[in-house]
Amino acid sequence: MTVVHVWFVCDPGYPAVPRNAPLFEGLFEEQALLRGSWGAQPIDGLEPLPGDLVVEKVTMSAWENGALQKILTESDCDTIINAGVWTNMSVEHTARTGADKGYRIILPEDACATINQTWHEASVNFALRNVASVTSVDKLIAALQTIVVP
Repeated sequence: MTVVHVWFVCDPGYPAVPRNAPLFEGLFEEQALLRGSWGAQPIDGLEPLPGDLVVEKVTMSAWENGALQKILTESDCDTIINAGVWTNMSVEHTARTGADKGYRIILPEDACATINQTWHEASVNFALRNVASVTSVDKLIAALQTIVVP
């Protein structure tokens, strides 16, 4: 299984970040997600393991710079287990685009989070159920354990 970590990482001055939406204005105001800062690092326990891949992004969707598509194509991947922060933004954008590109999207709902529970539930219960198979971490692990890999 190919594991890809997608990180929102910005260079000083935010040269590659779009300036068209209020969402991004908070980055500039707070000097958030700058390369090398604590906000751009994975939390303890979610660091990449040997063999894991990392894709950096500066937009809500993980697809924008093309690196994710290249990795998935080279890995002959047809299914994406999509989890992370900002359920209603990053996770949803990535899932929608992945579904549009023909990937099967699996969303372990309890491996996603956002600013508040209402936004999380709205995203999962309305938008994401239209593009993904919504499940739990426990059910996903149980299903993966039944797969026999040659």
